[in-house]
Amino acid sequence: MDNMINTVTHEIIELHRLLQAWFRGENEESLSGLLAHFAPGYMMVGAAGRVITLEGFEKVLPSLKGSRPGLIMEIFDVKICQTFDGGILAFYREVQTQGEARTERWSTVLFVENAARTQLLWKHLQETFLS
Repeated sequence: MDNMINTVTHEIIELHRLLQAWFRGENEESLSGLLAHFAPGYMMVGAAGRVITLEGFEKVLPSLKGSRPGLIMEIFDVKICQTFDGGILAFYREVQTQGEARTERWSTVLFVENAARTQLLWKHLQETFLS
């Protein structure tokens, strides 16, 4: 289980590191490199309740590059809720800070393994703002 939690934590932190750099305009990562973290059919329910599909995310992502200079994204409290053949359900807390503004959210993510079983891919994400 230790190796599994390390793998899950690494993937969550790595994607948020890439997204933070993208939003700050500091990322040399290509759009396809970012999207390689997501499984076909990925969707998320954002903290405000808006549903975003992979296609929608892919469409809007280029316009968001450099849109949030100074953004800091931090990940805490990663836990594995359930494992099953081919996937993992995990839970974590995300803190976003930009200037004086700070938001926190709980997130539940469903990971599925890629066909080669060498990478966890984001399949579904549900976010809830902390009050």
